[in-house]
Amino acid sequence: MKDPSRIYRWLLLVASLVTVGYLVGAAVHENYLAQWKTVQRQYRDILRRKATDDRGRELLAKFHIEMKQVSIPALGAVDRCVTCHNGIDDPRMTDVEQPHRIHPGHILDKHPVDRFGCTICHHGQGAALTFREAKADDVYWDYPLLPPEMTEATCVTCHDAGKLPSAQIPLLTVGMKLYQEKSCGSCHKLGGRGGALGPALDNEGAKTKHQLIMSNLRPPHTTWNWQLAHFRDPGGVVADSQMRNPTVTQREALALTVYMLSQWKRDVPESYLAPDKIEQKYRALHPTPLTGEQVYQQYCTACHGNGTYSRWDKKFNRFVPAIRGVSLVSTASRDYLQAQIEQGRPGTQMPAWGPHAGSLLPEEIAAVIAYLQAGAKPMPAMPMLAVEGNENRGLSLFLRNCAGCHGMSGRGGFAPEIGNRVFQQAATDEFIVRTIRNGRVGTAMPAFQRPDAPALSDQDIADILAFLRTLGEGKGQEAMARAASADASSGGKR
Repeated sequence: MKDPSRIYRWLLLVASLVTVGYLVGAAVHENYLAQWKTVQRQYRDILRRKATDDRGRELLAKFHIEMKQVSIPALGAVDRCVTCHNGIDDPRMTDVEQPHRIHPGHILDKHPVDRFGCTICHHGQGAALTFREAKADDVYWDYPLLPPEMTEATCVTCHDAGKLPSAQIPLLTVGMKLYQEKSCGSCHKLGGRGGALGPALDNEGAKTKHQLIMSNLRPPHTTWNWQLAHFRDPGGVVADSQMRNPTVTQREALALTVYMLSQWKRDVPESYLAPDKIEQKYRALHPTPLTGEQVYQQYCTACHGNGTYSRWDKKFNRFVPAIRGVSLVSTASRDYLQAQIEQGRPGTQMPAWGPHAGSLLPEEIAAVIAYLQAGAKPMPAMPMLAVEGNENRGLSLFLRNCAGCHGMSGRGGFAPEIGNRVFQQAATDEFIVRTIRNGRVGTAMPAFQRPDAPALSDQDIADILAFLRTLGEGKGQEAMARAASADASSGGKR
C-alpha cells in the first residue's frame, strides 16, 4: 500500500528548495547586485580611467564600495543620494553620464553637501537606495524628486529671489513677473495681501498630491503636473473652477508652476538663511507702499482690464464697471471710491481691500484712487432736483427702467449692485442723480435725460431716488412683494 504522505514530503522538499533559492538570490542581490553597488562599480571604473594625476590616484585608492549618506539634524534630513552620485564634486566628471556627472554650475561651492544635503533643494526620498524609490513619484512619498528645471523653486527657502541673478532662476523670475502682470492677486492672497475669491497661496508649494483633485489629470499625478495643467486649463482640471483661464503659453505655465512651488513656508534654522533672506523677512514686516499704478496692475486688472470701459464677464455673467471711465471718475468723490475699495461690493466678486481684508496700506489705497482719477475733469455744477420724490412711484419706474440690469432689489442683476450697504452709504444723492441723467460713457448704462430725447423727467428721477434710498434701509424684499402685488392687481399689464 502506497504511503499517502509521500507526495506531501516531495512538495515540502520542493518548496524548501525554492525558498532557499529565493533567499540565496536575495542575499546575492543585496550584497552584490544591488543597484547602488552596480553604480559604484561603474564609477570606480570611470575614476580608474580618469585618475591620471596624484589627486585622482589618491581618490581611487580611498574609494570603497559602501553605502554613503549625509545626516543633517538641523534640517531633519538623512540623504543617501551621494551613494550613487559619487562624482558631484569632481571636476573630472564633466563629460560622463548620470549619475556620475559633476553637479552643474558652482552651487556646491557655497552649498556643500555635508551641510545642506540634497533633498532640501531637489526633494525626493533621501533615504532611498534605488532611483525609483528616490524619485518617489509613484510611491507613497509626499514630495517626489523635482524635475531639474523646477529645482530653482527651492532657492527661496534660504534666499530672496529678488536678489538672486535672474540667470540662475530664469523660470522663477518669469513666474514672479507673470503673477503680477496677470493680476493673480485680484483673487488670491499672498503674504496676507490679495483678494478672497480664490484660496490663499502662501503655502501652495507645501501641498501634496493628496490635497489636490487629480481625477481629471493625466499622469503623472504630481503637484507640479497639476499646477502646469491647471494654469493651461483651470476648468479642465477642476470642474466648475471659478478661475479665469490666464491664457499663458506652456513655457509661461511652467514659470508660474515654479513660482507656486516656491511658496513654501519651510522652517529652517536662521544659520541657513542668506542675509538677503533675513532682509526680505524684515521688509515683509515693514512693506514699502506700492504706487497707484502698481496696485492697479497687481490687484485690479484681472477683472477690470484697463478700466476705461465696461466689459461683459463671461465667467460670472455680469458687467464689470469701468472704474477708470471718464463718467465715473469725473462724478465720484474720493470718499465714494475709498469706500468701494476698502469695503468692496457685497454680493459681487469685488472683495474688500481695507487693512483687515485685502490688506492694502492706506497709502496704497490713496495712491490707487489718485491713479483712477488721473486726468479726470470735474463735472460742471448740476442743479439739484427741485421736486420731492415718492418711493411708491419710484418702485414702478425702477422696475420698468432699472431692475432688468440691476436686479429687483438693486442686487443680483448683471450690472453693478446699487442696493448693497456700501453703495448706499457712499453714494451721494447728487452722484446717483447725475448718473441717471448722464449715464456712463463706455458702459451699458444709458443717459435717461438726453437733450434730444429725455426718457425721464426730474420728477421721475426724484421718485427713483426716493425708492433707491429705501433699499439702503433693507427694504429690498418689501419692494419685491409690492411689485408682485402691483403686478397681480394690474393683471400683469404694467
